[in-house]
Amino acid sequence: MPVDDGLMDRFLDGDVSDDEKARVVEWLELPANLQCFAKRAELHSDLRCSLRRRSIQERAIETCTGETASAIGSRFTKVGVIALATAASLFFAFMLWPDDAQPDASTGQLATVVSRIDALLTNGEANWDATELVAGEYQLRRGLVHLQFDGGVMVYVEAPAQFSVISGKRLVLQHGRLSANVPPEGIGFTVDTPEAEVVDFGTEFSVDVEGGASEIHVFDGLVRVNPGASNQRDASRSVDLQASQAVRITDGAAELEDISIATARFIRNFDEPRLNYVRAVKRLSPLAHYRMPIRDRGLVSEPPKYSGVLLTGEGKRPPHAQGVFVGGSLRVGVDSTGRGGRVDLPPALSTGQFSLTVFVYLETPAHGAIVATNLDGERGNFGLSLNENGMLQASVRRRNDDVLSVSGGSVLPLKTWRHVVVTADGENLQLYEDGKLVASKPCKALATTDAETVWFGTDARANRVWGGRIDEVALFDRALTEEEVAALYRTAQEEIARSQ
Repeated sequence: MPVDDGLMDRFLDGDVSDDEKARVVEWLELPANLQCFAKRAELHSDLRCSLRRRSIQERAIETCTGETASAIGSRFTKVGVIALATAASLFFAFMLWPDDAQPDASTGQLATVVSRIDALLTNGEANWDATELVAGEYQLRRGLVHLQFDGGVMVYVEAPAQFSVISGKRLVLQHGRLSANVPPEGIGFTVDTPEAEVVDFGTEFSVDVEGGASEIHVFDGLVRVNPGASNQRDASRSVDLQASQAVRITDGAAELEDISIATARFIRNFDEPRLNYVRAVKRLSPLAHYRMPIRDRGLVSEPPKYSGVLLTGEGKRPPHAQGVFVGGSLRVGVDSTGRGGRVDLPPALSTGQFSLTVFVYLETPAHGAIVATNLDGERGNFGLSLNENGMLQASVRRRNDDVLSVSGGSVLPLKTWRHVVVTADGENLQLYEDGKLVASKPCKALATTDAETVWFGTDARANRVWGGRIDEVALFDRALTEEEVAALYRTAQEEIARSQ
């Protein structure tokens, strides 16, 4: 059955049955219908705001008239003057502020804190530890928070950030980064910034506000961007952004700037879904798999008994970042508090064979930096790092106690995910990059280890710190075959294409 204007209006008002709601949601799956709905939602919003403004103005005028008459009768007593000033302030405040941008003081809870990851959230000078957010301004000084607004809208905020909750459908981001996932029930959710208003029509988008500029990146669906400060917006300059589009709005600039979408910059979900790549790794029977999920103060392993700890220090951003797929990764160095990870009770490597699979993302040159290792003086038997030329280098300790290394043939590029596999089968030490064998050397069986500490993104002396991200680390006590490595990379490429 078709969806007419009446049904769209009732859907926007939340006055529909479950069957009608399902019908509208199914209808919105077509891009043409989404565009039609966006126009109707804008008209619907304008009408409601106009009626609300008229009601406010009438109340203000009535208050002014009544209090003025009273003031005349008493030669403008102090009470009359105050009432008149209050009414006038109410009138002009709602005329000058953008529609729906006023904090909704009439209600209590406007959003829910779903989860916190090492988060320090404040309201004024006080820590905000409650599970609900009320109208007001907040600062996220450390970590990450996951918030839920009306209509099931999910918002992920990364420190440092300052934002104000206005209502269950609107927030103001003064500075920082956030990502929003808006289901059909949450259509109309709005993010204000100093440079623009972002109105969502059922989508996934991210906003970055820093240094007098706002960036809007759309990953799915449709977003309308109304550029300009809140009281200076010109509807004729509004633009609609669809999936894979992004713009930058600079304070004072006359035009919006088209930019490339930043798929790796934003944390868009705290969850680690069960992906085909994860299943493919599991079928290869790893000793331990570190998916680097976004968790509070933990380095999680499957199985859990091999879990470790995150290492942190001074920095600006959390020790987590967008992963190679949907979900998180371990962020080390750069501008983050991340200093790597440590596993004190890792699985034993005692068969003489070994494999390591990992995704790496280098953000700043870091020659000699560690990806993963258990080598420490005369202990340990494997390591993956960058050599002095910026190439990936795999190292193993053999049973005669010698350390053998093999390096890739090219410098690791910046800001690009690279799938890396190291294998040692008792005959050769091999290094693979993006599914291809790039280096190999004859190598006898590895020295055995029982439980040497494993380090990710650093070493025992913390002087070879990685400069970027590490994700999906798996350890094996056997050598993966060339066919298994190639198949794993193909699965990863398919997963990356779907997640973007």
